[in-house]
Amino acid sequence: DESLEVWAREIPDLDPLTEGIIERLQILAWNFNQSMDETLAEFDIDRRSFLLLGKLRKYGPPYQASAGKLAADLRLSSGAMTNRLDRMEAAGLIRRLPDPNGRRGTLVEPTQKGNDAWDQTVGAQARRESSLIDVLSQAEKERLHDLLRHLMLAFPDWRQKKHLLH
Repeated sequence: DESLEVWAREIPDLDPLTEGIIERLQILAWNFNQSMDETLAEFDIDRRSFLLLGKLRKYGPPYQASAGKLAADLRLSSGAMTNRLDRMEAAGLIRRLPDPNGRRGTLVEPTQKGNDAWDQTVGAQARRESSLIDVLSQAEKERLHDLLRHLMLAFPDWRQKKHLLH
């Protein structure tokens, strides 16, 4: 609020309500990211590995995908994907299998260790986030959820995915 008073004084055309919303969202995003970093450190998994394991889980059983699909979905070059897969395979989080649909293709799947690491991390982070959000009543949570969903539609990528928000 102090910063907003300064900006309102220095930039008279500035809408303090809009700036307050944006600044609070940025502060919250930073704090939620910090919380996630602490959880990842607790379970000795890096964010990149966590995201890749999560992507495999998102595909559904048997949690397999080609390295090319993973690279495209994670917006990585093939070289960056190879490096990530090499590190994760060495850590015992994933394994590479021959693709039965193509002689040169490879499928990637999580190992039991990878699945366990992802499950434990997600569970711990969900409990952390729940404790943070519990400062709001159930009605406030529902209202905020709806407002944020609506705000996301201001961005073209989300307007195209409107069906995903409901």
